[in-house]
Amino acid sequence: MTAPTVWYFAYGSNMSRATMQQRAGHLLDAQPGRLDNYTLVFNKKVRGGSAEANIQPARGETVHGVLYRITESALRILDRSTGVPDHYRRIQISVSDTAGNPVSAQVYIASKVGKGLRPAAHYLQTLLQGAGENGLPADYIAGIKAAAGA
Repeated sequence: MTAPTVWYFAYGSNMSRATMQQRAGHLLDAQPGRLDNYTLVFNKKVRGGSAEANIQPARGETVHGVLYRITESALRILDRSTGVPDHYRRIQISVSDTAGNPVSAQVYIASKVGKGLRPAAHYLQTLLQGAGENGLPADYIAGIKAAAGA
């Protein structure tokens, strides 16, 4: 019997396949995805006063990321490692795949946010590595660096 699967949209450090495999285990599929009318921000408070990536609604903006197909049990493991419900809440949202088709995917949105935060260098490096290894647009990657103040 095949385990039930879901799509998960990663926009932060989970874009790194190595990070995702470490947190969720086996990845069944991975491809670039696009979430329209949202923007990437670094406002998720973490220990030490730095920030992690988050998304928020923004008409006309786009968040590029990675669509992963994983098992439902892997999603529950990812919930625990991500910190649901204290640090993030998980919602279902429509993301476009590489062909432009809508995909119903799970995504995490930060519960606790702040202002004037910047990501730690190692976090940003992992995020950028994931964006590059998954072929996200170069202008979008440059925009991530600008948003991070790098």
